[in-house]
Amino acid sequence: MSVPGEGVEPSRAEAHGFLRPARLPIPPSRPGRSRVAARSTRVGLIALLALAVTTCTQDVPPSSDAGVTTIAFLFGGSADDAELVTAPALAGLELAARQAGEARVEIEPVNLGLERSEVMASLRALGEDRGVVAAVVAPWTAPPEGAIELLADHGVPVVTLSWAWGPPREAAGDGLWLSLATGRAHEAVILLTEGADATPDGGTLCVAGDDQATSRELLATVEDLGRAAGTPEVVAAGIVSASDPAVNADAVAARIEDTRCPVLLWVGGATVVTSVLDEISDPPPVVATSRVKSDDGLDVAASGVEVRVVCACADVSLSTDTDRQRFVHDLQAESGSSPGPFAVEAYDVGRLLSEFSGTAGSEDPRASLRTALDGLAEFRGLDGLYRFEPDGSSAPESFEVGAWRAAGSRWLPVGRPGSPSG
Repeated sequence: MSVPGEGVEPSRAEAHGFLRPARLPIPPSRPGRSRVAARSTRVGLIALLALAVTTCTQDVPPSSDAGVTTIAFLFGGSADDAELVTAPALAGLELAARQAGEARVEIEPVNLGLERSEVMASLRALGEDRGVVAAVVAPWTAPPEGAIELLADHGVPVVTLSWAWGPPREAAGDGLWLSLATGRAHEAVILLTEGADATPDGGTLCVAGDDQATSRELLATVEDLGRAAGTPEVVAAGIVSASDPAVNADAVAARIEDTRCPVLLWVGGATVVTSVLDEISDPPPVVATSRVKSDDGLDVAASGVEVRVVCACADVSLSTDTDRQRFVHDLQAESGSSPGPFAVEAYDVGRLLSEFSGTAGSEDPRASLRTALDGLAEFRGLDGLYRFEPDGSSAPESFEVGAWRAAGSRWLPVGRPGSPSG
């Protein structure tokens, strides 16, 4: 299965590089006009996702409230862990919107995990609403077929936090696409690197995941890169159904036990990996993507399994810098939780779009925003400088890869002085 919008295959050089030391779903929004009508607050990571959304269908293209700029937040709501994975980014984006002041920015969540016809109708309505100036794509979100082109045809600029949401065809460098996510190949490389570091005595690395589109694509990339590198050997242990893990969890677990893998590279969600580990008498340590850096991931570790996660994303939770501490405090006050993966990046995107939209001052703020994003070489965020290639993709030097391990009720950076490290 191929993820739309992702067409660049990893190189052999990248493959060899990894061995060198180094559940409260968001209600459907749109079709027709929909706005977030009310919000209920709940202590915990998914507080921002308890949203009441009004929906209706109408023939007349919707128009935004006067003076209000809307940014759509596109997320894949079909995955079991969708709320935990997307909540940090939504929290960061919402915080930036609330701090926009006179710009009056509103965030509208749009669920891409529905039937394709519903999703395309929702995206078409976004495109027709001239008050929607941009869309921000949540981490680990894959576009339905035709979604990228539909938004591009309507001139909606897209800023993505997901490597799976690529640029429109033949639209590079026109302000329609900007990525703050690392590429799929690099995502696989950092996972393999951490797995190799966790097996200093060698051994086969097993890779497995669930049947989400991004999981399948990343698993195939990890397997290809591992095969190209050759050492350590990488074996694909299989795919587990996210909707019914009992279907294949025992078979995947059996392959891991038969191979005697000292480490499991996991590219799926936290709840599904539990079903696999429960079938293994002596589960190996798990090295996972940022999808597992959540409360559910901590629950996996609480069962006695060592869990690490890697991510090309910022983490300012333990920072002593004043601005970063203020961000952590404000986010906790609003959402009831510490910043999770991509909360910082989403906050920076929200501030960038709010600034550009607020100063556009034209009859077509969407076009003005595209002009501002076209050729954007860099901008400074909360935790560093973002740099971009001419096509809108992030420059390699923009990413600082982090690794964390589950320790009690917290995720601690691996190697941090005074903290447990492996």
